[in-house]
Amino acid sequence: MMLKARYQVLLLAVVVLGVYYPALSAGINSVDDPHIIAAYEIAGQRTLATIFRPGGTYYYRPLIELSYYLDNLFWSMHPRFMHLENILLHAGNALLVFFLARQLARGWSLKASWFPLASALLFALHPVNSESVIWIAGRTDPLAALFVLAALCALLRCLNADRFRYLWPALLLFALGVLAKEIALCFLPVALLLAFCWPGSPRVRKSVLVVLAGVAACGSLLVLGFLAFSSSFSASAFLHNGSGGGAAELQAALTALGFYLKKLVLPLPLNFAIDAVSPLYLFPGALFLLLLPFWLRKRSLPALFASACLVLLLPALAIAVKQVAWTPFGERYLYLPSAFFCLSVTGALAGAPERLQLGRRLLPLALLVAVAAAWITGERAELWHDNLGLYRDTVAKSPGFGAAHFELATALLDRRELPEGRAELEAAERLNKRPSMKYPIKVGLMSVRLQGGDFQGAREYFYGIFPTKQQAEPDFLRLLDLADEGLANKTPDITGKNGIYNDMIDTYELLFQKTRDPFYLFQSGKVAYQCGDGARALGFMRQAVRLAPAETHYSAAAKTWVHKLEAGQ
Repeated sequence: MMLKARYQVLLLAVVVLGVYYPALSAGINSVDDPHIIAAYEIAGQRTLATIFRPGGTYYYRPLIELSYYLDNLFWSMHPRFMHLENILLHAGNALLVFFLARQLARGWSLKASWFPLASALLFALHPVNSESVIWIAGRTDPLAALFVLAALCALLRCLNADRFRYLWPALLLFALGVLAKEIALCFLPVALLLAFCWPGSPRVRKSVLVVLAGVAACGSLLVLGFLAFSSSFSASAFLHNGSGGGAAELQAALTALGFYLKKLVLPLPLNFAIDAVSPLYLFPGALFLLLLPFWLRKRSLPALFASACLVLLLPALAIAVKQVAWTPFGERYLYLPSAFFCLSVTGALAGAPERLQLGRRLLPLALLVAVAAAWITGERAELWHDNLGLYRDTVAKSPGFGAAHFELATALLDRRELPEGRAELEAAERLNKRPSMKYPIKVGLMSVRLQGGDFQGAREYFYGIFPTKQQAEPDFLRLLDLADEGLANKTPDITGKNGIYNDMIDTYELLFQKTRDPFYLFQSGKVAYQCGDGARALGFMRQAVRLAPAETHYSAAAKTWVHKLEAGQ
C-alpha cells in the first residue's frame, strides 16, 4: 500500500536533503565560482540595472544573475547558503517531477500508484545530476528546470482539466525559464509534442497547439533578432566554429547523443571535465535516432518523453559539435533531460499489463538502484569538498585535458606544493588547445617561479614571452614588478639596486597607461624616492593625489607623501 501523497512529498524532500547534505560544505570551486563572487560582492560591478540590461555579458540570463545578486544582499555570498539554495532547487524540481507524473498518470489512465514517487525518486537520486546541484555555478540548470517543469505542470493541467486558462501561467513560467537559461526554449517543441499526442479533448488540444505554434513563431523571430544584433553573443562565430563539414558534424552529434544516452542509463564514471568520448558511441546514438520515429508512432507515454528528452539534449549536442564550452561534454547538460528520461523509464514500467505485476517484481531491484544511486551521489558530494581531490579525480579521468591540469595546479599551489604544481602547469601548457587558456597558464608558470624565490628565472620567463614590456598584459607586468622587487631586495650594491628601481618605475608607468589606475603613480613615487630622486617622486605623488578617488586606500598616504616631499625641498 502506497503512502498518502503528502507523505510521499515529505519523503522526497527528506531524501534530497539527506543525500546532498554533504554538499553544504563543498566550498568554492576554482572554475567560475570565484568570478561569480567577485562580480556580486561589495567590490563587484553587477547591479540590478546591469543584470536586466541586455548585452552586458556573453549570455543574457537575468534571473540566474538576480539569484546571485540576492545571495550577496542576504548572506554576503556565503558558500554554505549558496549550496543550500542549489539543493532546495533540486528538491523543488523533484517535487515537480512527482506532480508531473501524477498528471501523466491521470491523462494516460495509468493504474500503478507507485509511478509518481518512483519517477521523482529516480530523478532526485540520479548521480548525473550531482554536478549541477553541488557546483555553485551549476545553478543555471536547476533554476531553468524549475520554471520549465512548472510550466509543463500547468500545461498538463490545461490538457487534463479541459481548461484553457491554465495555458497562460504555463507561458509565463516558460518566459521566466528562458530568462534563467536558454535551454528553456526547448519547452516549446516539447509542449507542442505533448499537446499533439495528448489523449484528451481534441478541442482544447487544437487551441493549445495554435497558441503554442504562434508563440514558437514569434519566439523564433525574437531569438534570431537578438542573435543578429546582440554584441554579447556572436551567432556567426558559433555557427562557423568547429572543424569539418556537415557529415563530420552529424557524426559528432550522433556520437554525443550516444554518449549522453549511456550517461542517463549508466552514469559512471562521473567526471567534471569530459574532453573526449569514444567514437563507438556513434552506433547507439544513430540506432536511437532511427528507432524513435517508429516508437513515437504509437504515441505512448514512454516514447513521447524519450522524444522530449532528445529535444532537450539538442543544446548539449550543439555544444559538443561546436566545441564552444569549457568542456565539450558535461554532465550538467543532462539535468533537465534526465527528468524526462526518468518519466519515460518509469512510465514504460507503469504502463505494462497489470498481470505482469512489474511493480512488485522489480521492487528489490528498484531499492537496490535507489541505494546505489544515493551512495554514488553522496560520495560525489564528499569529493567536491576539496578542489585538490576533485581535480586529481578529473585529471585521472581526462589526462589529456590541459584545463583540468591547470585547475589541479591551482589547487596544489594554494597548498604551497610548488614542485607538483609547476609540473601540472607544464602539463597544462603542453596539452592546452584553447587560446583563452594560453596566458592564464603562462601567468601561473611565472607565478610559481616567484613563489619559489626564483626572481631572475621569472624575469627571464617574462622576456621569453614578450620581447618588450609594451607587448605584455597588465597581469604579466605586475608579476614582472614582483620579480624586480625581489631582485632589488637581494642586490647589495646601490648602483645595481637603482637600475632595478628605474626599471620598476618604467613598469609602473606602463601599467598606468594600460589600466589608468593612479595607484601605479603612487608606487612610482615611492620607488623614485628610494632612488634618491625627490623631485621625480614629488611629481608622481602630486599626480596620484590629483587622480586618485578619495575612497582609495592610498589617497591619504599620497597626500602625506606630498607634504613630506614639499617640506624637504
